[in-house]
Amino acid sequence: MMKDGRPTCGTYRVPSLRPELQAAYDEMDAKGGYFATAACRTHDGQAWEVNTKQGNISSALDGRYTGHDEAMAAGAAWLLGQVEREPDADELAFRTLWEEDKTCQIKRTL
Repeated sequence: MMKDGRPTCGTYRVPSLRPELQAAYDEMDAKGGYFATAACRTHDGQAWEVNTKQGNISSALDGRYTGHDEAMAAGAAWLLGQVEREPDADELAFRTLWEEDKTCQIKRTL
C-alpha cells in the first residue's frame, strides 16, 4: 500500500532511504540483471559499503572499506563469486519467479 508516495507497512509509513543509498539501489535496478552491486558511503560518512542485489532482494556486504575503489573491488569479488557458483534448487526456482515477474513488469509498461 502507498501513502504520500511511500510504501506503508500496516499503519506505519516506511521512511525514505538516505539519498546515497537510494542512488545505489537505483544504480543496481538500472543494470537490470539478477545480480548487481553498488558502492556508497556508510550512514556516518566515515567509510564505504557495498550494496548487493540478488533478484529483488537487496542487502549489503558485512565489510566497511576506506575508499571507493576498495569497495568496488569487494563488490566485483562478490559478483564473480555469485556468477561462478552453482545455484541450488531453491535459488533456481526463485530466479524463475524473478524472470517471470520481470517479464510481466515489462509487458505492463508497453
